[in-house]
Amino acid sequence: MRLSMRLTLVMTTLVLCAVAAVGILTYYNVGRAVVPAGLTRLADRAEARLGAFDGILRLLQLEILAARTFPPHQGLVRARINGGLDPQDDLTEARWLRRLGDAYLGQMSVKSDIVRFSLVSADGGRELLRVDRSGPGGDIRVVPDDKLERVGQELFDRTIALSEGEVYTSPIHAGPGNSGDDDLAPMVSIATPLRMPEGEPFGMLVLDFDLRPTFERIRASPDNNTKAYFVDAGGPYLLDLLDGRVIPSRPRGQWQDDYPDLAKALGDKPGAATVLTAPDGARVAAAIAIAPLVGRLRVGVIETEAFERIIAPATALRQTVVTVALFAAGVAVLLSALLSRSLAKPLVQITAAVDDFASTGRVAMPRGLGGETKTLAAAFEHMAAEIDTTTTALRAKSEALDKIVASMADAVLMLDAEGRRVFANPTFFALFGDIAEIGSERWRQHYQGLRPDGVTPIPDDETPSARARRGESFDNLDVVLRRVGHSQLVHLAASGRPIETASGAFDGAVVVYRNVTALKETERQLRQAQKMQAIGQLTGGVAHDLNNILTVLTGGIEILAEGVSDRPALKDVAVMVDQAVSRASDLTNGLLSFARKQPLQPRSIDVNALMHETARLLRATFGSHIEIAFEPTPGLRSALADPSQLSGALINLAINARDAMPGGGKLLLEAGNIDLDQAYADHNDEVAAGRYVVLMVTDTGTGIPAAIRDRVFEPFFTTKALGEGTGLGLSMVYGFVKQSGGHIAIYSEEGVGTTIRLYLPSADPKNSPGDAAAPQQAQGGHESILLIEDDVLVRSYVVTDLAALGYTVHAAATAAQAMAMVYDELEFDLLFTDVMLAGSINGYQLADELRKYRPDLKVLLTSGYTGNMLRLQGGHEDGTPFLEKPYRRAELARMLRLALDGKAPSSPT
Repeated sequence: MRLSMRLTLVMTTLVLCAVAAVGILTYYNVGRAVVPAGLTRLADRAEARLGAFDGILRLLQLEILAARTFPPHQGLVRARINGGLDPQDDLTEARWLRRLGDAYLGQMSVKSDIVRFSLVSADGGRELLRVDRSGPGGDIRVVPDDKLERVGQELFDRTIALSEGEVYTSPIHAGPGNSGDDDLAPMVSIATPLRMPEGEPFGMLVLDFDLRPTFERIRASPDNNTKAYFVDAGGPYLLDLLDGRVIPSRPRGQWQDDYPDLAKALGDKPGAATVLTAPDGARVAAAIAIAPLVGRLRVGVIETEAFERIIAPATALRQTVVTVALFAAGVAVLLSALLSRSLAKPLVQITAAVDDFASTGRVAMPRGLGGETKTLAAAFEHMAAEIDTTTTALRAKSEALDKIVASMADAVLMLDAEGRRVFANPTFFALFGDIAEIGSERWRQHYQGLRPDGVTPIPDDETPSARARRGESFDNLDVVLRRVGHSQLVHLAASGRPIETASGAFDGAVVVYRNVTALKETERQLRQAQKMQAIGQLTGGVAHDLNNILTVLTGGIEILAEGVSDRPALKDVAVMVDQAVSRASDLTNGLLSFARKQPLQPRSIDVNALMHETARLLRATFGSHIEIAFEPTPGLRSALADPSQLSGALINLAINARDAMPGGGKLLLEAGNIDLDQAYADHNDEVAAGRYVVLMVTDTGTGIPAAIRDRVFEPFFTTKALGEGTGLGLSMVYGFVKQSGGHIAIYSEEGVGTTIRLYLPSADPKNSPGDAAAPQQAQGGHESILLIEDDVLVRSYVVTDLAALGYTVHAAATAAQAMAMVYDELEFDLLFTDVMLAGSINGYQLADELRKYRPDLKVLLTSGYTGNMLRLQGGHEDGTPFLEKPYRRAELARMLRLALDGKAPSSPT
């Protein structure tokens, strides 16, 4: 056979083989791409239907929770509690039932998917009232009493065991629908318990819903070429979507039996997709998605589609490849014939080698060549070797770099010399979205760049990307990112470096964004806690010193008032000075409240009752332009706090809310039980995990600007006009809550309103302290008292008051002086000492030391700090009487008699 013929046959065969190989591989690869894509599409549809069904269940639960708030329910409960007659509205139980029936009729008349309302008694599960569509032609009617039935035992048992506000959702079942015909419709029952004020079960409310109207929306979104089955995760079929119709599933066993391959692929996963043989023998693609839905249902959706439709693109491609192969064969024959006649043998050999390189990547040049063909073959071999080496190195380096950048927690952006984005890692898209250019008009429609204050927009020429485009190098540039329509701020630290060519010309830039939102929030909380702690220490110290001064002024004014009692003009001056001192004392008490050093008498508080009384007082005070709302919370725990301080705190918050609503508005008082976990405690300073009672005061006023929100609890900080407030109101509330072991949180938006939450510890019912006994009026005496006070003014005043009460006084300035007097065998009946003394010995230690020599020693302690604060600082809790500064002569006299007449405590161990 001639060479030209052989070349023709070889080249034709090579072309046919190449086309066939490409066609087969293309068909195989397209099939591999099309089938997973089709399965993914089916899985997405199944998940979409499942998500839509979950949304339906959520709407149905909201429907029944709204229905349970109908006023006739509460009237019926009150009538049942009071022997059949509601004392509030003077209506009998039967009349309330009729009104409830009217309410049910009204709801069903406007909501066609509600098939039945049933009010069921907690006693055995018998219906008290039922409204359904069993009238002629599907009309709505109130079912006569003799037609009322008992509900299913499982529905009754599961619903009556629920807590207040919980809802039970039944599996999908078949029943008469809302159209009045005999066709069965897919139904679901929603039930929730109704309880009496004390928490005992009264009954439950049951609603039956026809799912066809809502499922029509689920069915209408995808096309009708697929079949969908709603199934229970345990196996039974629930609902079918076939040929554009929504029908209840006919009884036919478990879906795992019909689709064993799908069940095997699913395993413990929430979803799976595969190609399998359907029960009717057809080859189909099937996907399943299973998830726990609201109401404790675990439901799945099976979506199927004919396999021919899935693989249709690959089938069409196969036919095209056959046509192309035939055409290529004809062309190859013609070209081969022409080339074989014109090319010499060496060139044919080189050409064959090149063809082999194109298909295999390897070069095998023929040997024994000479002249130009030898040079051409050598050059091609060298070029192929360099390409192979370079390609391998670049591929390895590119893969490593891609993995490193993709796994970085920081967002990475690369720009070219024109400022266009050429690369960004996944973290960048998570922060800035999949938008071509930062700062473009399209980007600004979704995002906003701000300065570090989170309010001021950052100019376009100062953004990190703009600076990078100019070739600037920068580190840790603070910027804030906010998505339009969202309030959440993302704090970023941006660093940028220019990219230069070998000649030093600007060739682009790299910008790295680090998310420092959590760090900024931690810094803010730390600064706020340190500031409040420093202010508290300062105010506590100032209040302590002021109390010492006020103690002298209080006593001195009383003495002066007695001395000028016969001189009216001076007596009035003394009264005014006494009132000024009282106001100063109130001011120091406010400072002590913020510093958490005020005296508290915590006890178990009925928060519902206290807030109800506060609301009643506020309604009588604020006027009709402010609506005050409060509803008691059933099952509310008792709080452990000082009731008078808590009442004052609520009134203080209410007054602030009123001032924020000059044109009127709504004030809402709420309370509830809450358990704060350790995660919440870790993110909020001075909060311990545990059981709390939360009190909420919400107004619809002007709100608090974000710039001053962190300062509202600082003492003397106020936004009111001069003379309209002291700035201690919220500071006292803050101090009271913190001192009570609680937590305070504020949420406010300008133009919307403010909510302040007070978290107070729950009271232990077994250990709730009782009311303190009323103080007894005390008189003076003739005993001898050893007084230790390091403040000369206070010491002089107390000596004068004690002498006026008839006591013999021995005064000392320090503990050392007092101990020397005792060692010299000074006779006295009572040790009256300040706790905080100059020197290394305080009042507690002095009393302990003297009891070694006089075990029956009687002691009275005093201080400008409260007893609670002193105990926190390490004082003894041995029952020693304590007198808080400043005090008046009557209080001094009473506490002296209490200490002298009471049994002296034993020496602390």
